[in-house]
Amino acid sequence: MKIILDIYKSSNIYFIILKNFSYLIDVYRKTKEDEKLFISNQSIHWDSYYKENKKFYNLDNLINFRKNQILSEGLDDAINLQNSFDLLEALKNFDGNFLRKHLPEKNVGNCHYSLNILGYWFDYGMIHSLKWYEEIEKYIKNESVILEIGGGFGSLARIIINDKKCKYFLIDLPEANLISNYYLQNYFPEKKIFNYSDYKDKLLEDVIQNFDIFILPPGTLDKQNIKFDFIINSRSFMEMNKKIIKEYFNLIQSKIKSDGYFLNINRYLKSTVGEDIKFDEYPYDNLWNVEISKKSFLQDHMHFLLVQRQINEGNIKNELLKLKNSNKKYKSTIFVWLKLIKYYIERLSSLTVKIILTHLFTKKFLKKLSKIMYNISETRN
Repeated sequence: MKIILDIYKSSNIYFIILKNFSYLIDVYRKTKEDEKLFISNQSIHWDSYYKENKKFYNLDNLINFRKNQILSEGLDDAINLQNSFDLLEALKNFDGNFLRKHLPEKNVGNCHYSLNILGYWFDYGMIHSLKWYEEIEKYIKNESVILEIGGGFGSLARIIINDKKCKYFLIDLPEANLISNYYLQNYFPEKKIFNYSDYKDKLLEDVIQNFDIFILPPGTLDKQNIKFDFIINSRSFMEMNKKIIKEYFNLIQSKIKSDGYFLNINRYLKSTVGEDIKFDEYPYDNLWNVEISKKSFLQDHMHFLLVQRQINEGNIKNELLKLKNSNKKYKSTIFVWLKLIKYYIERLSSLTVKIILTHLFTKKFLKKLSKIMYNISETRN
């Protein structure tokens, strides 16, 4: 094993990886040095995750950032559903052609909760990104300029960039940006990525045509002369305080094109930042019309809201009022805790049986089962 490792380390591939890692760390270091310039009110939600940041300077950790969530903790849902039977069951929600087109063929970050299905990698976190994209695919045109606020390690970004010719902006904290840089570079080595080190030297509007992906910290777009066709926030507004949320809505409503779309997927209620963050209290102005409004896929405690920008007054305020009246149960923190307790009791009772079944059946059987499930999905129209 040591001989193989020594050969690998003497190869050109290793030096390319090492050189690229040095560049990413340099970008990360510069971003951290200037952090106070653009992050005036970082949410306390992330304090515990990023308080100790030495682990982000380790190459092995970055290569394996999804393994035991060593760097992706808080950004990665894969850990929430590890049972092979449940993951296979989830495949039935998708058309086979859609899966073949959008599932990755490699496991970047080495997530050990992922299944390999006929050469494609699949995990619980990916389920949500796939379903969200299935919902919004028709609203995103080629040549779009897209902004994702709080895009994590880039799961949804990978799907969209792979399918659409677009300019893709990701705004997140330095640690998430380091990971998404590595993740997206591995999937799209031919794409040119604009980072914070570039931002310090260039105006975005002058170079936007020369780059494909833009990975930047918060506060860097405020004074840029760029308009977006599609803006996304999935499950991160709920982890910000109201002041930061208001700042982001000001950004969204000033940077969206006159007919652009905004996708908001967040909890009805979350209270991890010292105050209750409620979906129906997000500060939308009146110039939005609702395209899709429903509970999020497999997550009844979250809402999926797609709206389009209008010149005249839209129906957004009526929709928020309906959400307020129809989801009063989610306003109670006690209800949220009771629901979580009920969920884990149900999971525990079923998990025992599923663990036994998993150990009874061999991996060969599971592969056969996955192929059957996949073929069933493939024949769906």
